[in-house]
Amino acid sequence: MHYYLKARFQFNKNQFADLMMISGIGATLTQLFLMPILVPAVGEEKLLTTGLFVSCINITSIALKQVGPNEQGMVQGCLSGITSVANIISSLIFSPLTALFLSEDAPFNFPRFSLMCLGLILMTSFFLSLMIRVTPPIVGDKVSSNRCTDTLV
Repeated sequence: MHYYLKARFQFNKNQFADLMMISGIGATLTQLFLMPILVPAVGEEKLLTTGLFVSCINITSIALKQVGPNEQGMVQGCLSGITSVANIISSLIFSPLTALFLSEDAPFNFPRFSLMCLGLILMTSFFLSLMIRVTPPIVGDKVSSNRCTDTLV
């Protein structure tokens, strides 16, 4: 997106900083005030689907509820790693694609082709999220709650 804005509209570093600040403040306010109201009313699974539809919700909280308390850090690390790899791969794919369709050598005249591809990927994720089945969250450590005391006879 940054590459597109720079190539198409000649954005400078101050305008990028403004966009990042506005989106950060918006995300913070949404997480603080809107999400605590929506989760009990709508449910996490429907919010995930809606979030993928508008590309503004993170799947970390749902993934963390599926594991025990001793595995939270491992899941967060895995999700961060996957996100980092996805950011690298998407930059390697979409930056040249955007450059190609904004240049004079484009196969056809459609300057927003890379944004359309991104939208298609998000819609695919949205439809795949509709297939998620709800599993009950793991409440606590089952081993410690199911201790049995054996006595010797």
